[in-house]
Amino acid sequence: MCAKRQQPANDPTVPPTYTPQAQDAPDRIRVHYGSLTSSQRQVADYLLAHPFEAATLSIDALAAECTVSVATMNRFASALGYGSYSSFRNHWQQLLQPGMAPLDKLQQQRNVPSTAHRRLQSTLHNGAAQAQTAAALLDPAATDAMGRHIAKARRIAVLGSDVSAYIAGYFASYASLFRPDVECLPQAGGPSETQRKLMSLGQDDLLLAISLPRYSSQTLELCALAHARQIPIIAITDRPDAPIAAYTQQILLAPAQHPMLPASAMGVLGLLEGLCTVLAASSPWSAEDMRQRAQLADAFHVDTSPRARAARKTP
Repeated sequence: MCAKRQQPANDPTVPPTYTPQAQDAPDRIRVHYGSLTSSQRQVADYLLAHPFEAATLSIDALAAECTVSVATMNRFASALGYGSYSSFRNHWQQLLQPGMAPLDKLQQQRNVPSTAHRRLQSTLHNGAAQAQTAAALLDPAATDAMGRHIAKARRIAVLGSDVSAYIAGYFASYASLFRPDVECLPQAGGPSETQRKLMSLGQDDLLLAISLPRYSSQTLELCALAHARQIPIIAITDRPDAPIAAYTQQILLAPAQHPMLPASAMGVLGLLEGLCTVLAASSPWSAEDMRQRAQLADAFHVDTSPRARAARKTP
């Protein structure tokens, strides 16, 4: 490959070196795009289309996604004015920082002419994109190890605050269909009861913590307590540098940006339902146990089978 011709520093075609404070990471690419090599433009095109991956993937994983070498990734970061690949990724992670406050987002969206149909459609499209990104960020080896950890845990306690508390209850309800000793910690007793229940956990148990913007200080304090007691913690959050990351052994990432709400939970719900399928596949209950449990639950549900519908129509 031929080396690029060196141009004088005062050449107006050479873009100036921008600092992270001067522009965001995608703007850097756009400014420098004309001076990149073909392989570097290949990287640039991928990053502009997948900013979340740019902020979270390792250099090896990102090089594989872009189908280039690690050396090309390092040269690409240098061409944009970064001193190292780490600086490049740290700058891209600023894109995942929470943006406007919820009230500001609400006011902005209220000023945008739209219809109920368009808002619902946009929200569903946004959620689908978040679920796809969460799937792409799963590391096979790490995810399989986490699945084994969840399956063998003596007890699983699920933690969340504010809206995340309801999401935690959603997971605990489904997960309890497939194994015993799954509990949602937030209860009517408030923070003190949650702390007492957390104190009963040990190193053979597992704490599954959900932490989304705006990050709850209570969740962080309880995770710090669990970490100090050497209770294994798996977190679901939106950023690799989220505050909860300091206390966890493993993290599942799901983007949570939403144009109006403080955070979107659609990617998180997808991950939680996936974890339920992991528990279902490794359930300690036999097929007969599952059948009996299903029969007991039938008393609380409407039977929609053809036979039941026919019986209801019979005078």
